[in-house]
Amino acid sequence: MLLGGLFLLSGGSRPADIQFVKHTLDLGANESAAVMDVNGDGRLDIVSGEIWMEHPKTQGGKWTRHHFRDLNYENGYIDNFSDLPLDVNGDGKMDIVGCAWFGKKLAWWENPGKTDAPWKEHLIDNSSPNEFCFLVDMDNDGKAHELITQYGNAKVPAAWWEVKNGGFVKHEFSDKSYGHGIGVGDVNGDGRNDVLTSQGWLEAPTDPRQGNWKLHADWKMEKHLGFLHVADLNGDGLNDVISTNAHDYGVFWLEHMKDGTFKQNKVDDVWSQAHAMTMVDLNGDGQKDFVTGKRLWAHETEPGAREPVGVFWYEYRKSADGKKLDWTRHIIDYGGRTGGGMQIPVVDIDGDGDLDIICPGKGGLFLFENLTKKK
Repeated sequence: MLLGGLFLLSGGSRPADIQFVKHTLDLGANESAAVMDVNGDGRLDIVSGEIWMEHPKTQGGKWTRHHFRDLNYENGYIDNFSDLPLDVNGDGKMDIVGCAWFGKKLAWWENPGKTDAPWKEHLIDNSSPNEFCFLVDMDNDGKAHELITQYGNAKVPAAWWEVKNGGFVKHEFSDKSYGHGIGVGDVNGDGRNDVLTSQGWLEAPTDPRQGNWKLHADWKMEKHLGFLHVADLNGDGLNDVISTNAHDYGVFWLEHMKDGTFKQNKVDDVWSQAHAMTMVDLNGDGQKDFVTGKRLWAHETEPGAREPVGVFWYEYRKSADGKKLDWTRHIIDYGGRTGGGMQIPVVDIDGDGDLDIICPGKGGLFLFENLTKKK
């Protein structure tokens, strides 16, 4: 249960901000990013679309840019909407799994182990356009090594994949897909990870590889959702859901009521187009926070599309009367080229003990260095 210092408090002064320094790594338009050790030197590198950025060998040194693959560019988008680090073939080198909308595919790119060599592409699936994909724990072994995607074609059966014998094995869990927005988490508290969609959640069976996944239509969202996360936000013993409106205004949470229903509550509605959201304890108080941001021109005609972009993190605590949650928006960056993109990795990339934030997008690739441990 997610009980931290801020949750146990009610009311009080405004929670403290975190100081970040922004580093511009590349001004290309790749909207995806992953953090991993590409070349096996023990340092964390950044993969983003067509490039990977090699971690400096010395503190304060320059990140080195490597172009490792060519991706299709169409309608103003580089056609790659997720980068996921995974050693698919078991050779000890981290590969990259990704998805495409226009190319209608899931694929993985094999790490050749040579710094400037091209990476070979391997097709996983070509059933549908894909908005985004994730590495998740579908078999409940505590490791996020399985793959799930949000199909754009609702007529295509929803599925997840596991790595086996150097490739992927597909497991269908529904005879259709459920639209924009997907996530994985234990909604009903039975210890098994369920699948969340914009049209409700699918309950995981005892055997996730072949059992019946029951749909619970406990919510039905008309707007397109981003990533859906599960956490007991108000500490009542019931797991809640938090998500965003990916093509409109709004960050919100669904409160899991004692009668089994879900009540929608606002977190923020002053900016739009939040696709990616990362759930992480950013300030180290023992409670999960949420890092998100406005995607630069998800679609140029949508509500708020031409307004300034930004990156934010949110924390929460009980209100003074104890009847609701008060949310605090912290601004990481606003009004420049940096937005949320399709992924926001949060990791201690410099090894100093605090969490840094990587933001890809149409405006470029940026690293926000957390200065907490440097004060």
